[in-house]
Amino acid sequence: MAAYAQPLRTSVLAKITLVATLLLVAVGGFTRGSESGFGCADQWPLCQDGLLGGLLPRWEYHMVIEWSHRWLAVLVGTLAIATAISAWRHFRDRSMVLGPAIAGVVVIGIQAWVGRLVVKGDLAADLVSLHLAISMTVVALLTVVVVATTVPETGPRWSENRRGWTIRVEVAAAALFLLLMLGSMAHNRYFPGWPLMGNTLLPDLPDLQSVAHYLHRLLAGILLAYLVYLAFSSNKIDVADGERRLIATAGTVYLVNIGLGAAHVFTMVSSAFLVAAHLGLAAIVWSLLVAAATISALVEHGHATR
Repeated sequence: MAAYAQPLRTSVLAKITLVATLLLVAVGGFTRGSESGFGCADQWPLCQDGLLGGLLPRWEYHMVIEWSHRWLAVLVGTLAIATAISAWRHFRDRSMVLGPAIAGVVVIGIQAWVGRLVVKGDLAADLVSLHLAISMTVVALLTVVVVATTVPETGPRWSENRRGWTIRVEVAAAALFLLLMLGSMAHNRYFPGWPLMGNTLLPDLPDLQSVAHYLHRLLAGILLAYLVYLAFSSNKIDVADGERRLIATAGTVYLVNIGLGAAHVFTMVSSAFLVAAHLGLAAIVWSLLVAAATISALVEHGHATR
C-alpha cells in the first residue's frame, strides 16, 4: 500500500498542476479581455509603484488583475517543479511520465521569459499569440503526465480495426490548436453577424485579422462536425470506454463553447468574463483531446490496457 501511495501522489500532483494551469489560461484570457495586461506598466515581474517595492499591487483594478495573473503563474511553476521531482523519484523508468514532466518545467521557464517580452513589447499581438501557444504546450505536457500516471503500464495491442484511430484523434487535437491560434490573432476585434461574418458566406476581408477571424469561424464549424464523426465512429471500433468518454466530453464542452463564441459576438466582444470562459473551455477541450490521443497511442503500442 505504501509503495503504491507514492506514485499515486505523483498522479494527484500532476492533476492539480494541470487544473491550476487551465485556470491560469482562463485568468490570462480575462487579463487580456479586460485590457489589464499593462496593469503593472512595463515592469516585470514586479508591479511599477506597487506596495512593498512592487511585490504587492496597489488596489487598482488593472494592476490587481495583472498581479493575480503573474502570481498564479508562479504557483503553476512551483507545482510543475514539484511534479517533475515526484516523477523523477517514482517514475524514473517511464519516459512517458518523466520526459513530459521535465519538459513542462523547461517550457514554463520559456513561457515566463516570453511573458516578460509581452510586457516589454507593449503587448504585441504576435507575442501574445506565441504566449498562448506555449501555454497550450504546457497543458499538453501535463495532460500526458496525468494520463501516463493513471493508465496501467503495459498491456496487449488491440484489434486491427483500431488502425488509424490515433491519427484521427490527433487530427482533432491539431485542429483545435489551430483554432486557438486563429482566435488569438482575431481577439478583441468585433465582426458583426453570427455564425456568418456580416451574415454572408463570403464577407469582405480587408486585413489579416479579418481573414484569421473568418478562418476561425469556418474551422470551428468543421471541427464540430468532425467531433460528432469521432463520437459516432468510436462506437464502431475497439475503443476503451475512457477514450470514448473523453471524446464525448470534448464534443459536449466544445458545443457549449460555440455558444459562448456566439455570445461573445452578440455582446460586441465587450465582456472579459466571456473571453476568459471561451478561452478556458477551449483549453479544456484541447486537454481532453490530447488525453484521448495519448491513451490511444499507448494502447496502440501495447503500453496500456482498458
